[in-house]
Amino acid sequence: MKKFKNIFLVTLLIDLLTAITLVLFLFNPEMMEEAVYNQFEGINQAGKDALYLIHIVFACIIISMIIATAVAMKIKIKESAQTAALILFIIHIGWILPDILNLVSGNAHPPIFIMVLSAIPILALGYAWKN
Repeated sequence: MKKFKNIFLVTLLIDLLTAITLVLFLFNPEMMEEAVYNQFEGINQAGKDALYLIHIVFACIIISMIIATAVAMKIKIKESAQTAALILFIIHIGWILPDILNLVSGNAHPPIFIMVLSAIPILALGYAWKN
């Protein structure tokens, strides 16, 4: 069970690190302007409001993932921990998949470092689920 706790802890820490950018964007309008709004030439106020709302939704999703991972750390039964790892694995794939698709298609995406950082929990959770 120590292996599961360590994997869930690594996942939790990386999720916290990746959540920092979303939180910074929400509370620092200059960062949001430079990193997000400037990617859309001629964006109006309605577009900015929509992107701000999307960032709020993403922040809620990552907070939910963080809470779920923290709860999974408390699991004491191996089969339950494997099931939690599978569910978190699927959720994390859903979290990073749009970024990968945007990277492949040449659209706007997070920095590569953030994408690699976000992929580490997927690998760790997949390992925990299978072993």
